[in-house]
Amino acid sequence: MSSSKFEKTYFEGDESHFSKIWSYDLQARLNFWRALKYRKFIRYYSTHHKTLLDIGCAYGHFLEKLKKYYDVYGMDVSNYAIKIACNRVQCQCKQGDLEIEIPFNQKFDIVTAISVLEHLSNPEKAIKNIRNALNNEGLFCFEIPTISNKRSEFIYNLFFAKDETHVFIRSADEINNLVQSWGFKKLAIFCSFFPIFTKQKNWVDNFSFIFGVYQKI
Repeated sequence: MSSSKFEKTYFEGDESHFSKIWSYDLQARLNFWRALKYRKFIRYYSTHHKTLLDIGCAYGHFLEKLKKYYDVYGMDVSNYAIKIACNRVQCQCKQGDLEIEIPFNQKFDIVTAISVLEHLSNPEKAIKNIRNALNNEGLFCFEIPTISNKRSEFIYNLFFAKDETHVFIRSADEINNLVQSWGFKKLAIFCSFFPIFTKQKNWVDNFSFIFGVYQKI
């Protein structure tokens, strides 16, 4: 994954994936309700877990919601975003490419990857690296858009397809099978397209946005 794709012009400016009005920072702030939902699920499934690495932390909005409950760390491919996250959250953040390695000399109890996997040309290597970075019984929690059928394809095209850095889009079942094949067991997959989250499979398949919670085995 080329870090040059995700520097300042990705987040801000005339050539940004986000508009001047509907900026990345504004979207992240308005999406606080989803971040709180994710935090609720992470806390529900975590027991002894204390350390958390947020991969693709961008400006650190999600880390802000987590630092009260965990010892948090951040990682992003973007040097520009990492500088903002470090100032915002006051935690250790490092630049790194998930498809190469995770640049921390320690293991974590929880790894989160919110809107990350869809940007990767080699998600298998990324998931392997995440597993290696987790302690025993560690949690891997991620958000990703999916295309499972015609309805979810329509929703994806309507809301997500304009981001040309999306290169890995699969069905919910394919993503579940991929993650499990690398030594994880599924704890839950939620449809996260609407404020009302549900684990019902017809919602997960039809609404093109999922949040998964998996445990290292």
